Amino acid sequence: MSDLAPPGGDPAGRTLRLLELLTTRPGWPAAELARRLQVSTRTVRRDIARLQGLGYAVESRPGPGGHYALRPGARVPPLVFQDDEVMALVVALRMVEGVLAGDASQRALTKLSQVLPRRLRGVLDHAAAGSENVDGGRGDVEPTTLAAVLRAAGAELPLRFVYRDRHGAVTRRRVEAVRCFYARGRWYALAHDLDAGDWRVFRLDRVHEPEPGPETRPETGPETGPGTGAQTVGERRPVEDLAAWLATDFGRRPGP
Repeated sequence: MSDLAPPGGDPAGRTLRLLELLTTRPGWPAAELARRLQVSTRTVRRDIARLQGLGYAVESRPGPGGHYALRPGARVPPLVFQDDEVMALVVALRMVEGVLAGDASQRALTKLSQVLPRRLRGVLDHAAAGSENVDGGRGDVEPTTLAAVLRAAGAELPLRFVYRDRHGAVTRRRVEAVRCFYARGRWYALAHDLDAGDWRVFRLDRVHEPEPGPETRPETGPETGPGTGAQTVGERRPVEDLAAWLATDFGRRPGP
């Protein structure tokens, strides 16, 4: 339940609830907004006009009955969470304590507590006070390392890094087609090792000095030219179902 879920007769609270809804989707049909707010579509139109008058960039889009969207980058109010979202944040931040080095998780909890409305602050504070991560202390992945590898994965960038394997041997790696995943209490990166010419799985707590490179695009040619379905870097990976692949020990044994 949101702190901003007033009855339809409260114009100010209803308008804030409307703004909250507009931030959660790229677009909304007027009829769906009316149903959520328990008012008529005419009232929705008036509330939209009120938001526009306050300077919020709400756009009307073509469609049966009207569609509305908050323009990307538009000014929005402070974040408004629902109870289950607050619980998800606490659980996620507790899990992060077992993965990331440093105290970023606790600092994030403290900042969230300072900005949430009073009732939701209580939800967060009680959940934080009543929970802890006892999985062997703080993790070893540096937040800057995770950020760099996730950037390479999300933007399909090649990546260079220093890697220390389980035997302590240190090598320099050049990879592409990175896909990060969390499993068995650790963060990993699935990537195509350019020097080995094969796919590898890297533990991120063993990755050091990651450097994402510039974006690369598949070369055009007889088999990869326009119109031939050339794959992007992110599509070139050994398996489609990572969960099944992990369940078979990274594909080393047959599935069930």
